[in-house]
Amino acid sequence: MDKRIKFLIFLPVVMLMGFLFSCNTPEGFNEPEDPLDAGREFLRSVLDGDYEKAALYLSPDAEDQELFNRYQSYMKKRPRKEMLNLKSASILINKVEPLSDSVTIINYSNSHSMKPTDLKVVRAGKTWKVDFSYTFSGNMPIE
Repeated sequence: MDKRIKFLIFLPVVMLMGFLFSCNTPEGFNEPEDPLDAGREFLRSVLDGDYEKAALYLSPDAEDQELFNRYQSYMKKRPRKEMLNLKSASILINKVEPLSDSVTIINYSNSHSMKPTDLKVVRAGKTWKVDFSYTFSGNMPIE
């Protein structure tokens, strides 16, 4: 009887912890193994309109966060047909250029717009994050 009571007390705690941890990340989030994974996952999430998931791949830098919030607001006002076209678009990787062991530039386009664009991905600790502001400013340091 004692084991059953412990089990009944312990079970809700385990279930609650599982629920809390599962709520922290959207379904389908994968920790990127390299810059290309981070870039592709970010781009796919943006094209799908899953901005919550895309934000997990985004640099925590204040400028990146602000630009992404503005971009998100802009995209949410786009016509439904355009959003459906983006969701069905493929990501076309044109070039992957590692600048160092912690910075990679991915030149890509999507099958909807076909406009070549650069995306900067940087190592942040043990993971990779998208430097969203680079897409708009080309914020590479001058050497």
